Amino acid sequence: MKMIKWLFINRSIRTKIVWSSVLISLIPMLVLSYLFYESSTKSLERTMYRSTNQNAQYVAGYLNQYFRDLSSSALQVYGFARVMNLMEHGRSANDEDYFAVTDSLKNYYTLVSNKNRDAVIKIMIFGKDNRLRDYWSRAASYDSIPFDESIPHYGDMLDLPFQQSLSFTYTDAVLNQDFFVFSITIYDPFYRSKVGSLVFYIQKKELAKVIEANNQAPNVVVLRNSRGETFYHTNDSYADLVPTFPVPDAQLKNKPKLIQFVQRSDLLVGTSYLDNGNLTLTIVYPNEELARHRDNTLLITIGAFVFAMLCISLLSLLAQQYITRPIKQLGQAIKRVRHGDFHVALDQPNRYRDDISELTRNFNFMTEKIRELIEQGYQMQLRNKEAQLLALQMQINPHFLYNTLQTIGGKAVLIGDYDIPEMCRSLGELFRYSFYEGNTESTLGQELAHVGNYVYIQQFRFEDSLQIEFDVPQNLMDAPIIRFVMQPIIENAAVHALRGPDDRQLLIRVQAEARNGEIVLSVRDNGPGIPPEKLAALRGGLEAKSMEVFAGVSIGLKNVHERIRLAYGDPYGLTVDSKPGEGTEIRIRIPYRKRGESHA
Repeated sequence: MKMIKWLFINRSIRTKIVWSSVLISLIPMLVLSYLFYESSTKSLERTMYRSTNQNAQYVAGYLNQYFRDLSSSALQVYGFARVMNLMEHGRSANDEDYFAVTDSLKNYYTLVSNKNRDAVIKIMIFGKDNRLRDYWSRAASYDSIPFDESIPHYGDMLDLPFQQSLSFTYTDAVLNQDFFVFSITIYDPFYRSKVGSLVFYIQKKELAKVIEANNQAPNVVVLRNSRGETFYHTNDSYADLVPTFPVPDAQLKNKPKLIQFVQRSDLLVGTSYLDNGNLTLTIVYPNEELARHRDNTLLITIGAFVFAMLCISLLSLLAQQYITRPIKQLGQAIKRVRHGDFHVALDQPNRYRDDISELTRNFNFMTEKIRELIEQGYQMQLRNKEAQLLALQMQINPHFLYNTLQTIGGKAVLIGDYDIPEMCRSLGELFRYSFYEGNTESTLGQELAHVGNYVYIQQFRFEDSLQIEFDVPQNLMDAPIIRFVMQPIIENAAVHALRGPDDRQLLIRVQAEARNGEIVLSVRDNGPGIPPEKLAALRGGLEAKSMEVFAGVSIGLKNVHERIRLAYGDPYGLTVDSKPGEGTEIRIRIPYRKRGESHA
């Protein structure tokens, strides 16, 4: 815990990011490295097992075939009746039978020699009484090989059980040579009575050639006979690791081709049973290669782990630049805002959508909003100043104007002129609406009534050239709206459409509808329209914010547009569409709410 505090507390965010990446990656990398090492070593072990298994099967199969040839050549004696008779009854005095037996023996010796590739150097045939009946030697020197108590198993090698053989090696003291001896007792196959015994001599070096030709260094081959005695081994380096059995294992007899592997001291020991020689074959596989592969795999795993952690650390250092640099820039920008600089803005690439970019966009939005609020407050102060100036200029008592207009209207009635009283009434209503000292908000119905009074007065000027139609639902009449929105637009249409020399009749249609929480007012005329370049300039002038003080009460479309936006926000205001020769349409968008509700 103290180590974690030391790594993270009072550290920069850059250092925290790097340490966090390293620590978060450390445990998974350790687990992955361990799994990689284990799986690699297990795979190597399985590969080694398969390889040694195949090699052991091959060696066992070849040696089993070798001893099969040896035992089958001995059992070929059953095909030589005279030799069998010789072993059971001895030689006959009959000369004819003597030569026949001699020919049979010669043929048998030739068969054994050829079948074993001239490896057998001496064959001895014994009778049922264990007396020597005949022998054959490949060379005269081998005739002197003694058969006495100096030979291992001299007392029992001629009386072996049925279908059993005995193999062993020894060093002959007379010839000073190592011999491999194969002995088998021949029985009557029907009565299982002993007929005689056969003893084959093979030079031990010839047996070694056969074994080592099918073995691969540094593997060690060990052969044990039916008595559990080791009669051949490549070397005695692993003598203490080779399992010993008093007799060949019964399970191995039932499964003669079964190779069993046991790992001991980095060794693989495989044992199988050679049924044709009553032998047990053990192959010892030194496991230096597997140990070397394990060490190499361990080094590769450690190297890969260190390399991965270095890459993670470097990538963390690079990645933190994309995190800490924007945060530092944001901190510097906040300091500038704190000192009153609200025009600061941070770069925000549009292709990025991460948290830092979102934070940057929100900061830019905040500073822009602050600037807008400041500008709106400043503009509102300007408007208030203008209103105060206008109020100073209009210090004439409105009631004096109303009373004067009523007096003029009364005099006109007395002389029989009824148009003048209506004009006075309309003008009085205009003054009353204009000089109203309450709030700046009215209703749509009152605004349209004010427009009607204005048009009525203008019709005395333009006579039949000016007509107006209203198509406004009754349920919208009580909708709140700021004052003096419609009258400047109607005035603008009348002034620009009727100032030409042609005698055209101007028809103005005022419509209103509510949709999606808004009221859309449409003022459409059939005047000459606005040329495209002037229309573009007009639209640009509406969108451009003005910091100038208003010069009068009715200053036109821009006045109305900016007052709507100041009152309701940027989504609302005026839009202008016009086609030359077809007329002009001005749409006014304001929020739709009930009287007394405030706009959010």
